[in-house]
Amino acid sequence: MFKKTLFQVTCLIFLSFSLATQGFAQKDNIAQIAIDTVRTHMGLRPGVEIKFIEKKESPVPGFYTVRMVLLTPDKEIPIVIYVDKAGERVFLGTLIVKGENVTRKEAGEPKTRKVDQALLEMERSPFRGPAQAKVTIVEFSNFHCSYCLKSWKKAEGLLQNYPQDIKYVFKHFPLQPNGKARDLSEMVAAVQMVSNEAFWAIHDFFFSDEGQAIINNGKEQLRLRIEIILKQKGWDVKAFQTAMNTGYGKARVEEDVAVGARIGVSGTPSAVINGNFVSGLLPEKTIAMYLGK
Repeated sequence: MFKKTLFQVTCLIFLSFSLATQGFAQKDNIAQIAIDTVRTHMGLRPGVEIKFIEKKESPVPGFYTVRMVLLTPDKEIPIVIYVDKAGERVFLGTLIVKGENVTRKEAGEPKTRKVDQALLEMERSPFRGPAQAKVTIVEFSNFHCSYCLKSWKKAEGLLQNYPQDIKYVFKHFPLQPNGKARDLSEMVAAVQMVSNEAFWAIHDFFFSDEGQAIINNGKEQLRLRIEIILKQKGWDVKAFQTAMNTGYGKARVEEDVAVGARIGVSGTPSAVINGNFVSGLLPEKTIAMYLGK
């Protein structure tokens, strides 16, 4: 077969397509067939994007190699499939030629997903650490998330151990548009109008054992507790009240949620570390690598 060349194709899916697709040049038609095949037969999770990279001549005579990347929240996963030049047949699987995994070689290795840090609007959010730190962590979090609490404890330890090397930026990301998590996020966001220091005092309280014990209290009780803490610390309680009454806290949360949605945040905690997207708890080993430790 294939003129004396032995091709072993595993996990092969053979599909037939109609050439009735209109509005595409042949190159675009082949790319679209490849994309449609991946969407139909790979069982992708919701939110995974497919990015076309290139189409080129394949080691299989009469076929094109089509390279694409699956963009998951935290990774870029390269894939390769083979489409015949008529657009009627597709190989979706692993191509072995003379013992070599050609598909893996052509696809390449998965990579951590990169995020354009200009999209993060960091200047609008409260932060700790020096502005020009070696490592910048932008974390999407909320106070009704036990994993967010664990992730913050990791971040807090890192900030204590490397105070000159890490900048930590907090982004609000309550997972529901309404409810207690959203209400609390909006109240804590309103404190930012008082000062950056006041925000962190309230942030740290609600990520403490005492704060976690009351997060399910009513909205007015939580608001009163914030006002008591601000007053005890000598901060401007009226500034907080104004921020709440004018909708400042709500607007800040909406801005952070929009930023998160734009870069593919779908759960908390999620973070961007020096431009690399990370889903889940902060990876201490990865951060240590960035620090050169």
